[in-house]
Amino acid sequence: MSDRCRHLAIVFLFLLPVALPAFGEAKADPKDLSTRLSFDARGVEKDIGKFVAARSAPNGLVPSFLNSAPSLFSESDGQFHQRIYGKMGYVDDQAFTYDLALYTIGLLLNGETEQAEKILNALEKDFYLPKNGSYGLFNAYVVTSKIPRGDMEMGGDGDRIHAGPTLWVALAALNHMKLQRNTRYLEFVLDIMHWCRTELTYYRFPDGERGAISMGMGWGPPWFKIFSTEHNIDYFSVLQMLRQIYDESPENVRKIFANRNIDPAWLDDEMKHVGRWLREVAYNKEKGCFQAGVNMNGPDPTKILDGTSWGLGGVGPENYAAWGIDLEDLINHTEKYFLATYKLPNGRAVEGFDITDMEGYRRNRKPLVWFEGTGQQIIAYRELAKYYESRNEKEKARRANEKAVQFTEDMHAFSEFYGLRGGLPYMAIAPKQTEIVKTLFWEWEIPRGKSTDIWVGSASSTMWYLYCVHNFYNPMKWKD
Repeated sequence: MSDRCRHLAIVFLFLLPVALPAFGEAKADPKDLSTRLSFDARGVEKDIGKFVAARSAPNGLVPSFLNSAPSLFSESDGQFHQRIYGKMGYVDDQAFTYDLALYTIGLLLNGETEQAEKILNALEKDFYLPKNGSYGLFNAYVVTSKIPRGDMEMGGDGDRIHAGPTLWVALAALNHMKLQRNTRYLEFVLDIMHWCRTELTYYRFPDGERGAISMGMGWGPPWFKIFSTEHNIDYFSVLQMLRQIYDESPENVRKIFANRNIDPAWLDDEMKHVGRWLREVAYNKEKGCFQAGVNMNGPDPTKILDGTSWGLGGVGPENYAAWGIDLEDLINHTEKYFLATYKLPNGRAVEGFDITDMEGYRRNRKPLVWFEGTGQQIIAYRELAKYYESRNEKEKARRANEKAVQFTEDMHAFSEFYGLRGGLPYMAIAPKQTEIVKTLFWEWEIPRGKSTDIWVGSASSTMWYLYCVHNFYNPMKWKD
């Protein structure tokens, strides 16, 4: 660990949390949209809470998937192999860092604060430990590790340390601050931001100005040359939340920012440059949607849902509008490119959104309902409705709210029909035992179940469903 990193870790140990006054405190929406749902939303929350509690390990980690097949596919020899640990599913002991952040937020919403803090404490400790000459969080950890209980073992994604999952841990910590009203994890969040600005590289515009942050480090392609739209929306969201927190904080909280050499001027400047990249590079005005970002070969034209879903939820419709992005056009193209349908055996059609369009997976599969992304898009519709309500555009607000409710009803219909008790799979497909189905052409294999009769439970899909039924809670926003 470098002297600078060691200093950060030492300073962290001697900082105590500061109690916050009730600034920006989340209040119940008087127009509680969840009351329009036809099912028992609170009952769903309880079912999901039981699922998480039953799966939590002593160190706080929770697996990202449940009921996956015990065999995995080897790219090296092109064959399926039984997992060395026997009957356990090939991803049933993997806790992906992004999913742990989602679990943390879900636990906080369900009042399980101690369990949420177990996850944050484990991630906080591991963040500062030395890793390949740097520090940070691996993309995944092993839940059933046999090494000492206080440590965490690197998961199936190897030594990859990426910005997006790490920034979602920052968002989880900020949600703790938002819901618990104290700064226990504020230093941790600020250190993550320092990691972003010092350990990652910046995209450079032709005029020399910086733009997006790179994806990270670890095995695989040169991540320092890859700039992801998704990860930079995460980054902008954290920057924006911190800026709002600073504005509303008393002096003792602002001193925590000063101790980390992070001030409003830097936050504003960073948002300005990342925002420029999002609107000038990531957004494709002709196609009316966001693209994946930039890789070693230049701009990646793959259309992505994240630019709309997380963009409206995190960056915000007010920023998009200020940047000249036509919100109606964005929604129309999002529905045109990404809308997908799954028909239940009883004939009920379940609608949702795919990760990309057919060109994004090169027509190697059919369009699929991606439940995680559908949940994200539902929150985006709700944020869009709030924006229209603030502008007294009542009809647009009504339509956006109706879509939020309807897509939530569809997610519930799927979970209810298959008896998943609030849980949801990653996507609406149960691949065969020897079938490889990918979300994009080049990676992200959809987990196979123990049989085609068993759906593999997904943490990310289930948590975003939880946020929707919890009065459409937006984890990417400081104020609700």
